[in-house]
Amino acid sequence: MSHEPRTLDEWKSTLLAAFGLVLASFLAWYGLSRLNESTAGDTIGTTASVGLVIWMVSQSYYYVTQVKSPRRMLFLMGVSFIQVVPFLFAAVYGAFGYEDRCVVGANGPADILYFSYVTFTTVGYGDMSPIGLCRGLAVAEAVAGYILLGMFVAAAVALYARNHGK
Repeated sequence: MSHEPRTLDEWKSTLLAAFGLVLASFLAWYGLSRLNESTAGDTIGTTASVGLVIWMVSQSYYYVTQVKSPRRMLFLMGVSFIQVVPFLFAAVYGAFGYEDRCVVGANGPADILYFSYVTFTTVGYGDMSPIGLCRGLAVAEAVAGYILLGMFVAAAVALYARNHGK
């Protein structure tokens, strides 16, 4: 049984890690979703997609095998699922470019971010739709949303059960 963090000093490394995740995902979205049309495209988008897959697998592995405190894990997973993952998917959509090259109806970074959150949460309003390679990416984002939500709920239930007996 590992020591659970209780003071701000004990939470410092976890808060720093969460801040790093948020900052990195914001910078990725900010940079990739603002590429000009001559730079963005299938090569940059595919490279960004591969980077996203590597990041998601490595983060999932890290949470499951390296974070020993259930409270820390739940906190980091919550930050990842609420902010980081949709921002990274939005960065990849932006890397493919606009002018209906990836998401029909998206005209800029804010539209791509909106589309990413709608896809991640599987709401799917229908006002924008993916085309080409981005169709597979949108499916992967929706599936990731289901899986990550399941992991988050499992971690929350495990923490609750641990703290409240059986």
